[in-house]
Amino acid sequence: MKNSLIQSQSLLQSNRGWHLVKTLLDKSSLDLKGLTVLTECASGPYAYTPVIARLAGAKVYALGRDSSYGKFSDNKSDLELLFAECNIFDGYEVITSLSSEILSQIDIITNSGFVRPIGKSIIQYLKPTAVLPLMWETWEFRNDDLDLKACQEYGIAVIGTNEKFQWLNMYEYPGMLALKLLFDMGIEAVNNHLILMGGGLTGSLISETFNKLGLDFDWFTPSGTERLERCYSYQSLSRVLDWQTVDAIVCAEHADARVLAGKKGEGLLDIIELSHRIPHLRWGHLCGNINKEALEESGLYYYPKKIMPFGYMTYETMQLGIRPVLELNCAGLKVGEIASRARLSGKSIEKSIAETVSYGIGQDFVGGFLNYGR
Repeated sequence: MKNSLIQSQSLLQSNRGWHLVKTLLDKSSLDLKGLTVLTECASGPYAYTPVIARLAGAKVYALGRDSSYGKFSDNKSDLELLFAECNIFDGYEVITSLSSEILSQIDIITNSGFVRPIGKSIIQYLKPTAVLPLMWETWEFRNDDLDLKACQEYGIAVIGTNEKFQWLNMYEYPGMLALKLLFDMGIEAVNNHLILMGGGLTGSLISETFNKLGLDFDWFTPSGTERLERCYSYQSLSRVLDWQTVDAIVCAEHADARVLAGKKGEGLLDIIELSHRIPHLRWGHLCGNINKEALEESGLYYYPKKIMPFGYMTYETMQLGIRPVLELNCAGLKVGEIASRARLSGKSIEKSIAETVSYGIGQDFVGGFLNYGR
């Protein structure tokens, strides 16, 4: 199916996309004048990222390619339509490959889908003062996306985005996302017996929302110590097999890489046996390491149908609407702005990262970027 020039036109006609972009530019005071940004040419709400950067004054390179999400030619047409809508006809270039000449101009390179993986073959050609905002928090860093050692070696600062910063507050979205996932599965949430599988920040935020709504749920986490009642460790997941009243499982583990569910002997929960014991149960997958082939074989209803590998979100915040994506990407560009200007002024990597943290929107790695992984 065509990647939806029609959808982009619909967004423009409704003016909601532009209302959000203008609001975020105002809230963030994003100023990229004199800077060059490398980001992606993508679909849906991600199409707005190069537009936000250009509206903030940057010279923009938008890198794209064909993918399972759509054709490059369609994404390019959509992006050009978005640029034209705000009377932008220069200062940007849509590209399908990177050259050393382009890379040597870049001040900010975003950790975006079509730009990844960002390996040494890219990093070695970046200007010495270039910075790389992750566009999310540092604990979500994935080695497959970015060669962090090469960034350390070549002095390219990598900085996370504080998702609880003033106007950002992404922490409210995981709970809303879990609820929408339930609704999409035909589970009403209220008056259902639910199981939440997920520790760390993601699981805790979803638990907070479930608690606020008074939902009936048991919670499984790596330690099982997050609350006094009805909270269990993953080691005791097999007890679910005896709970005939369970209506749905929400899997939302974003930090613990253990196989949570699979065939007998390979995961903490035997999903084939689960389907025999509770055949009416529905499995909702936000994220988490499971054997997707075993889930398919079990015959249980599950959603979404495309289960992503561990470390990736199967059900993303964009399912709620375009706002979360625009907010987070605008915030990531703000992180890039602060760090880039600091580096260009002659400040060290440590001091440049510290400026983003002091501002409140940046987030360093545990132990510091230059020490991380060493």
